Amino acid sequence: MFGFRFLFFNFMIVNFVLISSNFNLSSWDKTFKNLFRVQQLLYKSSFVLNKKKCLLIQKVLLSSNSARLLAIRQVTQLDFDKRLIGLNGKNSLTFNERFELNECLRLNFNNWNSQSLKKVFYTEKDGSISFIRVSTIADRSWQALIQFAIEPVHEALFTPYNFGFRNFKSIYEVQNTIMLNLCKQSFGSQKRVLLVNLPEVFESFNVNLLVNKVLVPRGIRVGIFRLINTGFKPSFYPIHSVNNLSGLFANILVDKVEEIHTGVRFGSNLLFLLKPFDNELLVVRKLISFFNALSLSTDSISFRLFSTMTGFDFLDWHFKSFSTGGFICTPSLINYRSFLFRIKHIINNSNYGALVKAGKIYPLIRNWRLYHRFCNMSSSRYSLFFIQKRAFKVFKKESKHDLYSVKKLIKKCFFLVKDNHRSLDRNNVDTHHIFFWFLGEISFRKDILKEIFLCIHCGMKH
Repeated sequence: MFGFRFLFFNFMIVNFVLISSNFNLSSWDKTFKNLFRVQQLLYKSSFVLNKKKCLLIQKVLLSSNSARLLAIRQVTQLDFDKRLIGLNGKNSLTFNERFELNECLRLNFNNWNSQSLKKVFYTEKDGSISFIRVSTIADRSWQALIQFAIEPVHEALFTPYNFGFRNFKSIYEVQNTIMLNLCKQSFGSQKRVLLVNLPEVFESFNVNLLVNKVLVPRGIRVGIFRLINTGFKPSFYPIHSVNNLSGLFANILVDKVEEIHTGVRFGSNLLFLLKPFDNELLVVRKLISFFNALSLSTDSISFRLFSTMTGFDFLDWHFKSFSTGGFICTPSLINYRSFLFRIKHIINNSNYGALVKAGKIYPLIRNWRLYHRFCNMSSSRYSLFFIQKRAFKVFKKESKHDLYSVKKLIKKCFFLVKDNHRSLDRNNVDTHHIFFWFLGEISFRKDILKEIFLCIHCGMKH
């Protein structure tokens, strides 16, 4: 049986290498499937802590022509930051230059020297000026290539209460987990909550510890060390990219922090649930010692302690327990006020007509209601009656619109969620299988994304 598995493993690896070398005969969809197949092997090997097999599969994946071309295609065609100019002044590559970059990656991926990062300044919403560090196209392609090899390995090693990194995990699962811990059966009214806010960008950290935590071959590890020395910073919420290596490094750096005590983590937001006899000072000391080991400054980390009876805010939701044993979840006051401010600013703006205002209001109201669709919205303030009345008065002042057209606009822009008690999310898988997620097929139409889920035990695809 063991020999059969060994032969099957070698057959899959050889098949992947042959398909990668004969890339002209395969399409993008087939290439994605082949890459996903090898990432499945990586995920399974990492889950059973087979380090030797992980390194072997990673070397095969990094040396494949398919993975290199997919990384170049992602950086030059698919990413939102494909037009950002690096230090060399290039914001795009021609057809021949992409194949030249592919050859450069083939020869130097195991001994990569990253160039310096370029600072690109931008204006924040409050008027302040900030900057982001942008790599060259070649460096971003190398980062995407090693991300193909690193992400499945650490996806299997992350704790199940790390909700922010996993794309297949819905944010409503965080809400559901907190609700289960605050319900009457869990004695939620007797608990306390410790909220910890980590910095979104790690300006100073233990570089050697991060490099040692990443499970990759030695040559790639040296390249990561050189990349960090150029000024590359781990960040939970990368501003200039939707799929960046910095978010993966940030999660690897603070991995296992959720195991200090019972709690959940979503990005830089940590929530610990304390029972009546739990000592919050002991939990804080463990957290401080954990952050000191990472060489993180505790001055930028905030700790807040709340009772579930008084209520607390987490991810723009307000949770509160009652002495009777029940609890309630509503939109937080800060989120509600900022939402009203944006709506009022659009309605009272005289530069726009009623049609333009309705078009701007509709996505804001729709997204706000969908985000809070599993909250208790029975309060009169969340019905948006007075905002709707104000919009009706402003829209009616225009001579182009009569009473019926204004009502039609109001009905259109004030979106209502009809099905409030259906399943949490379309990506939510309720079979309780342990699986690896990957955007399996990305066709030339960017609006078609097929998501693939694979269970590591039974091989079931979702």
